[in-house]
Amino acid sequence: MSVNVAYGAKIAIVIDDIGYKTSDKQLLDMDAQLTYAVLPHTPLGFQYAQQATRNSRDVIIHLPMQANKDNRLLGKGALTHDMSKRQYQKTLLAALEDIPFAVGVNNHMGSLLTRQEQPMAWTMELLRQHNMFFLDSKTTKNSKVEQVATRYGVGSLERNVFLDHNRSHAAIEWQFKRLINVAKRDGSAIAIGHPYRETIEVLSRRLVELDKLGVELVPLSQLLDQETHLVETSDDRDTSTEQVSASDFAPQ
Repeated sequence: MSVNVAYGAKIAIVIDDIGYKTSDKQLLDMDAQLTYAVLPHTPLGFQYAQQATRNSRDVIIHLPMQANKDNRLLGKGALTHDMSKRQYQKTLLAALEDIPFAVGVNNHMGSLLTRQEQPMAWTMELLRQHNMFFLDSKTTKNSKVEQVATRYGVGSLERNVFLDHNRSHAAIEWQFKRLINVAKRDGSAIAIGHPYRETIEVLSRRLVELDKLGVELVPLSQLLDQETHLVETSDDRDTSTEQVSASDFAPQ
């Protein structure tokens, strides 16, 4: 007998950094509506993005964007502040073409670039042409993603919780509980995690409990319809934001 579950909140969980390791496949094979943020120009990125799409999962491109420090970690196809518009958009377009299954993008690092208006304008210009949205990973409290996306009519979401900035099981469990609490308070919430063994183990235990908590795991793109996250394009939209602490931002 089927049981109808009444969901009081929705969550999306985005798994960053997909594309380099064969162990990423453990997350792709999970029977759950995870969203996969795939790094462009990686050995396994196209293959895993294709698999996820065939399994009716959301795929977004994890765009390497210049950070305030540690830019040696950016990888191939990085977007940087010293590029001309032509260089920048050519690099971005190459990423879109490398992962053609993507419905949106989010920033890999990017604490420098996402607070600069001009690069964000060049980004939104292309995303609008391709009918894609931007998930702001919120690696800086000074991000201009929402502001510029609004101007270009591009859908915009932002991350609420980092699941595994601290990779201990206890810390990931605590952040997962925080994700549930934020979703119940606001109606929906977004978490970002990584293909770490500890993250996989916590998700394997906790995702099966969502039904009894009245929480639904949904593809990221579904939250574009949620008023708590959707970026309004009207001039009279509410621009107030929740107060956050420095610990809510990754040091990138």
